[in-house]
Formats: sequence, structure tokens, C-alpha cells
Amino acid sequence: MASTSDAMPSSAMEESPNWLEMPPELMASILQRLGAVEILNSARKVCTTWRRICKDPDIWKTIDMHKPVDTWDMDYDLEILTKQAVDLSCGELIDISIEYFGSDDLLDHILLRSSKLKNLCLMNCFDITGSRLSQAVKRVPQLEKLHLSYISINVEDIELIGQNCPHLKSFKLNKEFRRPRIENDDDALAIANNMPELRHLQVFGSKMSNDGLEAILNSCPHLESLDVRRCFNLNLGGNLGKLCMERIKDFKRPNDSTENCGFHPRIHEFDDFDDMYSSGYSDVDEFSEGDFYEDYEFSGGSAVSEEDDYDYEYFDI
Repeated sequence: MASTSDAMPSSAMEESPNWLEMPPELMASILQRLGAVEILNSARKVCTTWRRICKDPDIWKTIDMHKPVDTWDMDYDLEILTKQAVDLSCGELIDISIEYFGSDDLLDHILLRSSKLKNLCLMNCFDITGSRLSQAVKRVPQLEKLHLSYISINVEDIELIGQNCPHLKSFKLNKEFRRPRIENDDDALAIANNMPELRHLQVFGSKMSNDGLEAILNSCPHLESLDVRRCFNLNLGGNLGKLCMERIKDFKRPNDSTENCGFHPRIHEFDDFDDMYSSGYSDVDEFSEGDFYEDYEFSGGSAVSEEDDYDYEYFDI
């Protein structure tokens, strides 16, 4: 009786793939699909070939790091892993996103070693300060995209960021607040006066009035997309709304759906996120998320607070 190996056609045996002979660029493409945490914690430990590929700076030109929803079993330090990933990029890092963790020390580590950085996204990074960010971006003169969501940042920080990043083309500054009729154009004017090259702007939840929006339109002539969702102080029922529709290719109005906005819209007890810090809540870890935020209820894609019933007709939009 012939053995199994004898019965198997030689052509079938020859066709069995040898993963170690796969072209390095193809293997690198496959490994990149795992994500930074999986590469650093698992993939690079499999074999010497994978370890060599995982050390290739090309793999680390883009880094996406975020804290998992369930962190109870997390036996690794995301800041340490992020620093390792940045170091492996060998100065070739172009795009990095961080969510729900981070510190000024980590920010300094990233920007000190990434002179080619073009895209920086910081979301819910409560321990990263606007003052350190506005100074640190001096080290990345080629920065074109800066997206900030729920970051403590003031007008002076925004001004310095604009001055230190002359090539900035995409800027997001996302906040929420509870009392929409309190107007404040400081952020809008800081953007208008210091970011003239913007092509894309998102100011979700801004307190700006029509004057602030007009200043942005007048000072940022290259704008292609403008997102002012949840900016309830705006009255776009007249000429200003018409001007936005005519000039901006992709324009999102205050009451437009909050689906696909790029982050989870929330509302908190303070007028804006900065007020939370000035009220003594400097360490978010000391409090549960529910102490600050109340999730919106979504109905047809529009976010509505459970407690605040905004009178949309008042704003004529």
C-alpha cells in the first residue's frame, strides 16, 4: 500500500507556499494590516524574518495608536509602544494618530524625532496640553494636517500653531458646550488671522458667531471644505449661508447629521472643554467619564442632548 506522501502528486507538493520566500514588500504589506500594537507585541516576535521586516522604517511611516475600549486586560504601556514605533520609523514618520492616551512627554518624543511629519491627530488626549503642543510643532515645519478633538487649548495656542505651521492645510478643533447662546469669536479669529492656507476646516461645537465665520471666509480664500456642525450661534438663513454654499465645495451646516464626523460627539457640564480644567478637574483619571459627559441620543443621524432642548427655529438655519 502506497504511503500518503507517495500517493500525493509531486506537483501538488511543489505548489505548497513557502511563506519565508514571499517577497519582503508583500510580507510588509500583510503585516501592516495587523496594526501597530499587534506588530510590536506579536508579529515581530514570530521569527527572525518577520522581526527584520518589522524593523523596516517604511512600515512605520503611518502610526495609528488608540486605547482599546476594554483596558482591564491590557498588559502593555501604550506610551512605551508608541515611542518604540516612532523610533523604528527612523525619522520617516509622516502620519500619526493617538486616541484616549498620551502626554506632553510623548508628544515631545514624537515631534523631536519626526521632522518629516505632515499629519498629526490627537483625540481625547487629556494629558497633552495646548501650550506644549503649540511650542512643539515648531519641530515639524512641514505639518499640513492637525486634527484636535477634546484637547485643552486656548486662543494663544491656536495663534502659535498657525504661526509655527505655515503650510497647515487641514485643521480640526472639536469641542462641545452646554449653553449655545454665549458667543465667543476668539478661536475663529485666531484661525482666520493665522491659518491663511487652509483647505479644510472643522470647528465642531464652536461658540463663534456670524462675525467669526465671516472672518474665516475672508482670510482663508482656499477653503474647499468647512464643517460648522453644532455651532449653534450661527445664523445662516441669509447672505452668509448663501455665500458659504457658493464658495465652499463641501459645507456642513450646524444642524447637519453628526454621522461620520470622525469622532464621538458629547456634551459636558461646562461651557467648553477648557472650563473643565480651570475648574480644578485636571486629572481625568480621577473621575468617571459620566462625571463630565452625557452621550447624545442619535435620531436620524442628528445628535440631541437628553437634557437640553435646543430651539433650532430660533437660529433660522
